[in-house]
Amino acid sequence: MRSLTPLLALLAGALALPLTPLPSSAAAAPEGTYIVQLDPSTRAPRGAAEDQVTRLGGQVVGVYEHAFKGYTARMSATAAEQLKRNPNVLTVEPDAEVTAFAQTVPSGIRRIFGPDNPNLDIDGTDDVRIDVDVAVVDSGVDHTHPDLDVVARANCQNGVCRNDSGTDDNGHGTHVAGTVGALDNAIGPVGVAPGARIHGVKVLNAAGSGSLSAIAAGIDWVVARASTIEVVNLSLGCDGCSSSAISRAITNAVNAGIVVVVAAGNSSANTASFFPANHPDVITVSAMTDNDGLPGGAGGSTLSCRSETDRDDTAAFYSNYGSTVEITAPGTCVYSTWRNGGYGTSSGTSMASPHVAGAAGILTSGARKPTTREGSLAVRGALIASGNANWTDDSGDGVKEPLLDVHDATLFPPAT
Repeated sequence: MRSLTPLLALLAGALALPLTPLPSSAAAAPEGTYIVQLDPSTRAPRGAAEDQVTRLGGQVVGVYEHAFKGYTARMSATAAEQLKRNPNVLTVEPDAEVTAFAQTVPSGIRRIFGPDNPNLDIDGTDDVRIDVDVAVVDSGVDHTHPDLDVVARANCQNGVCRNDSGTDDNGHGTHVAGTVGALDNAIGPVGVAPGARIHGVKVLNAAGSGSLSAIAAGIDWVVARASTIEVVNLSLGCDGCSSSAISRAITNAVNAGIVVVVAAGNSSANTASFFPANHPDVITVSAMTDNDGLPGGAGGSTLSCRSETDRDDTAAFYSNYGSTVEITAPGTCVYSTWRNGGYGTSSGTSMASPHVAGAAGILTSGARKPTTREGSLAVRGALIASGNANWTDDSGDGVKEPLLDVHDATLFPPAT
């Protein structure tokens, strides 16, 4: 994962499977597929794409106009080199494969004191739903799940988003969505922002693989709906790499007022080398292990869903760490929704990240939706400032990030 076209990965463990580290080498990019970033002043990206690619004997796949000006195209390597010399082209990046890592009140929801906030009214009765829209860019979301309010979906796997298409045939995206906003009712778990409206953006297939161009298309789809969507959760990352196009897309999402939440990674390594976790505009989330839903570290070290042991209220043994991380949240043995209307338990920083995305949803609900970069970053600041230090950071990095805490009804008054 150290080449210029690295493997991207979803940062979460799979249901009932052990957490596995990132592979040590990058998968080869699909030959002849490139992501092209145009000058932001380009007025007609579609026309520019057709003109540039046709001249070089290539084929346009998808055009992006919202998160960044650009397109994906199939062309020869020689044509790609020629395109780099076009003054209206900022970057030409080879596409790369992306792949996946491996009603009770869940312990993670209890550990961040969700039930202690009377505004959330977590009582097993579906009489309060948080007025917020959260996009989950992932393996899709089970739009028929009885414990989720999925209001929109798109399948962006081929670099072009198709509305009302695609479901979760992997499970990861539905698990993330449940932690964000599972309904407060008589079944399954409850989310941090119960009843949040979920927008499922599918960029991975059943095997958990996809492409950079799919992620570019997915973020573009989200930014096109910036007037509706307040928060986006991205459990994606790569080690020792970067993508100028996706970096610009994230910045433009934040500029449009969208709060971007990213998982730190599961490699027990410094997050500084992981992208987009090291992006300056996102909220980067590490994982801590909570075994009993309570503070105090009295929950022992036996994990309910894994063969490993990890002490209660400590940094998760798999979690990335470092000064790039802004906040931590429960990520080990998290119970949530699963595909095909089911429920399951999983571990990883991808399980921690949606706790923070749900909390961001509370802060941006109703009329408090940010519309500017300053507004988006203010939400990040509020989440960090309201966190508590009642946990043990044994990562050894010397930087103790706050633990997400939503108990204060004055700081977290949701619109419902």
